[in-house]
Amino acid sequence: MNSRFYYNSLLILLLLCLAAGCKNKEEKELQSEQARIEQKNEKTEVKTKKAEYKQFEVELVSNGKVEAKEKAVLKFLVADVVDSVFVTNGSRVRKGDPIASVNGEKSADQLQEAELNLEKMELELRSRLMSEGVNDLKDTTDIPTQRLRTIMLQCGYTSALQAYRKAKTEYENIRTCAPFSGIVADLEAKPYNPSSAYENLCTLIDDSQMEVVFNVLETEIQHIRKGMEVELTPYANNAVTLHGKVTEVNPKIDANGMVKIKATTANPDKLLVDGMNVNIILKRPIEHKLIVPKSAVLPRQGKKVVFVHENGKAIWKYVTTGVENSEEISIEAGLKEGEEVIYDNNLGLSHESEVIVIND
Repeated sequence: MNSRFYYNSLLILLLLCLAAGCKNKEEKELQSEQARIEQKNEKTEVKTKKAEYKQFEVELVSNGKVEAKEKAVLKFLVADVVDSVFVTNGSRVRKGDPIASVNGEKSADQLQEAELNLEKMELELRSRLMSEGVNDLKDTTDIPTQRLRTIMLQCGYTSALQAYRKAKTEYENIRTCAPFSGIVADLEAKPYNPSSAYENLCTLIDDSQMEVVFNVLETEIQHIRKGMEVELTPYANNAVTLHGKVTEVNPKIDANGMVKIKATTANPDKLLVDGMNVNIILKRPIEHKLIVPKSAVLPRQGKKVVFVHENGKAIWKYVTTGVENSEEISIEAGLKEGEEVIYDNNLGLSHESEVIVIND
């Protein structure tokens, strides 16, 4: 009985010791993990990039308006009642496609009358030339040019030919056709109304190539040249960016001290519309500048500073900056090429803060 009791007591004591040992081991592992976390938390995770000399693009920001590079206001060429309108606003047409037509009966009658009168005058001219010894209207080389001209005027052939050509042109113009491929806008004409009721038939816009007109300050005119690149972002869709080139620099400064600039861009997806407002970024390259990300430069104590990563620490350096754009800034003094500047998660840093670099 006593031996059994002693055996059970010894077993319970052994189990308690094992449990205590496991608990101590778990506690030590937990403490070790917490120490590692605390040590890691003491260091700030940052991203870095080396300062380097390269071409820098100065960005000039402006607002502009889109215009079609080729646009035409079409009119009815013959005054009569509108017979048919073949398109609507937004219709796309190819060069030569009919836009609208007027009633052609009057023009057809005038053409037929002019044609008959011309035939009559040809007979009269033939009769006059036969008296001059010429039997073929196609062979008048024996008659002096001035004499032939006088005969044609006297018999009425010249005026009849001119009237015929005019009537033929008017008959051909009862249809107004597209002078180039494009999209129809500002169409108001309707059938059965007189063409004179409409100042214009429509506006035809070629939107495959678009111009953007914008203004810059007169101080920038010396830096702007044809061929410089521009970026265009429509107000209506700021997720879209198109690229173009400067095509015109107006050599005149207006009363507000502004210079008008024109740039051209392709519009294959028809994202730009005539009259649309856009944001303009004009890029002017400057060679050999020491460049760092713009976010690397911070204001501290009324000065500009950059933190440089050295041996796991953030080193505070005063810098002098130059030109900048939306993403980068040039450093004129305070940094050397190749130094590893901290540009992300640097707002809370101080001199010699411990950091961990986590570049992608």
